[in-house]
Amino acid sequence: MDLFRALVLILFAGLFFYVSHQLTRFADLGPLANISVIAFIAVLFGLILTLPFYFWSLNHRDHRSWHNVYYSLTHLAIGYVNFLVAFIIIRDVLAFVYHYATPDFNSEIWYNGTGTLVALILPLIFVTLGYLIVRSGPRLKKVHLKFPNLPQDLEGLRILHITDLHIGRNLPTDFVKKLVRVAQKHPADIVAMTGDMIDDVPVHYQEDLQLLKKIPHKYGVYYVPGNHEYYWHAERTIPEFHKLGFEVLINECRTLQVGSAKLQMCGIPDPAARLFKLDSPDFEKLAKTLTPPAFKVLLSHQPSLADKAAPLGIELQLSGHTHGGQFFPWNVLIGFFQKYGKGLYRILNLQLYVNQGTGYWGPNLRLGTYCEVAEITLLAK
Repeated sequence: MDLFRALVLILFAGLFFYVSHQLTRFADLGPLANISVIAFIAVLFGLILTLPFYFWSLNHRDHRSWHNVYYSLTHLAIGYVNFLVAFIIIRDVLAFVYHYATPDFNSEIWYNGTGTLVALILPLIFVTLGYLIVRSGPRLKKVHLKFPNLPQDLEGLRILHITDLHIGRNLPTDFVKKLVRVAQKHPADIVAMTGDMIDDVPVHYQEDLQLLKKIPHKYGVYYVPGNHEYYWHAERTIPEFHKLGFEVLINECRTLQVGSAKLQMCGIPDPAARLFKLDSPDFEKLAKTLTPPAFKVLLSHQPSLADKAAPLGIELQLSGHTHGGQFFPWNVLIGFFQKYGKGLYRILNLQLYVNQGTGYWGPNLRLGTYCEVAEITLLAK
């Protein structure tokens, strides 16, 4: 932990000096304005640093109302600093390229007082836009997938895919209500939840969890845990979904009879389970529960596990985890960090759909992505 804190301090100190220098060094703002800009940046960085150094060390059973306000402010600061650093880096790179590509290029307007003011205002605009996107609530995305071996009685079957909701102090109950309204407006045959549904001590969010029971379905709700359920003590988080009456799938399948067709809903846990010496993804165990004639759907929080699922003859995998990068610039860079970032992929005969997340994590904003509820409709090819 001491090493972690030291690394965080070094990283933040480097970013702080870089941002402060690039905003004030060439701006000719005057001593008072320079001090004001540096102080503003210092407050933001200091606020962010309190998360790992103070807030994460709190006893989360001691839940107080001011914690929610404080938590929201720190995450908005993270969003603002994210955009500020991104804009400064982009500005510096472009100025460097133009300087050598165009000898008579004058970058003064980018670095003078006006340039600094623009650099400080733009992140605020982006944070506001991202916040408004989140406040609008989850949006339904209709996805039609065709399969050559789909049984006739499964034609048109609809799976509502919900993932990465992250119920916690940064997600208002109103957001969960909006999700339920979307689901009730578009009732599905099956509801699939692929992890990171809760991101805090469950006892504080019983109202939010109970709301999930109002999501309509015909053949059941199927759930697999994500990494955040394990971070918040799996012995507390995962049982909550048993209590809701959901089918919790840990390296196992449930076989449904839909007309004359058999449908298997299968699930594997997140690899984070290994860190806590709990049941981790076991494809050998999963394979023993598969029935070849059945159409097989695998729920996996981590999309990267599709490479191991494809050889088993599974037709469809539903995943989340990536958030599609959630906001700029990570939505653009997600492909460098995740093999399967968002959307539809094909691995052998397996179709993988990666939902960009129904909720959000960290800053309560999205930009370049949106809060997604996917309606997966199975069609014959």
